[in-house]
Amino acid sequence: MKQRKLKKYFELNKIRAIVLFLALFVINGHFYVLNYPKMAEIFKHIPLPILNCYSTPTTIWSCPAGLIQHFLVIGGFTFATIGILLIFGALLGRWFCGWICPFGLFQEILYWIPAKKFELPKWTRGIKHFIFLIMVILMPMYFKNSIGMTETWFCNFCPAGCLEAGIPTVIIDPSIRYLIGTMYWIKIAILVILVIIPSIFIKRPFCTTICPVGLMMGFTNRFSFLKLSFNKSKCNNCGLCSVDCPMGLNPTTDFNSSECIRCMNCTKEWCGAIKPEYSVKTVKIKEMENI
Repeated sequence: MKQRKLKKYFELNKIRAIVLFLALFVINGHFYVLNYPKMAEIFKHIPLPILNCYSTPTTIWSCPAGLIQHFLVIGGFTFATIGILLIFGALLGRWFCGWICPFGLFQEILYWIPAKKFELPKWTRGIKHFIFLIMVILMPMYFKNSIGMTETWFCNFCPAGCLEAGIPTVIIDPSIRYLIGTMYWIKIAILVILVIIPSIFIKRPFCTTICPVGLMMGFTNRFSFLKLSFNKSKCNNCGLCSVDCPMGLNPTTDFNSSECIRCMNCTKEWCGAIKPEYSVKTVKIKEMENI
């Protein structure tokens, strides 16, 4: 049964699959932006709580990680971006990672490819804390390039930006292909080595180990209105909910951890041990750290 479920990743939750594919086109399907530059100019300052590159040719939204870095580079702080993330997080926690994020969908599709599957050691989930601190915060503030200026360093190497913006832009506009250089191929290599190949064997490897947006939204799981509850008396210890978790968690212990993306796959298991819960109570820190 476990092998069958791996081959049909959205078997229990077809609605999530539909929403993810619709979101892909809602977020990156604005082909009219060239005709409405004013609209694009306005919405480029509005972030969504997902990792989606603002340079994508057909999007009008901004990336929160990119905005945070931009303001640090110019010596400021984006209260609006943090406020928007807190509002979304207070309502739904990390739900957007599981239901809206195009880059998360990309990794889940790659995981469908038949191959031997592996699990990452739990300590690798802590890597994203160092990535966030160093590449999103410290380097944009202090690390200068060859001409003495700081940059949005995480954006420079972000594989989501390469997939969603770098590759499509070169395909759409042949006139800029002469600009392709070493840095472009380094980004391609990062995309292949850190995302494409690992995603075939590991569940959402970029989300679990690197994504700064997922890290920020994960903190809100503790106080979000949408939570999960676990009824131990109904659990049969079959382990099927772990098989269906896109983040490689054990939902019976990690149901409200900062790594949970609220995909709701575990709530659809036949035992009914895990259910969505709508509450303003704050989850205890021990429960959050149980990953």
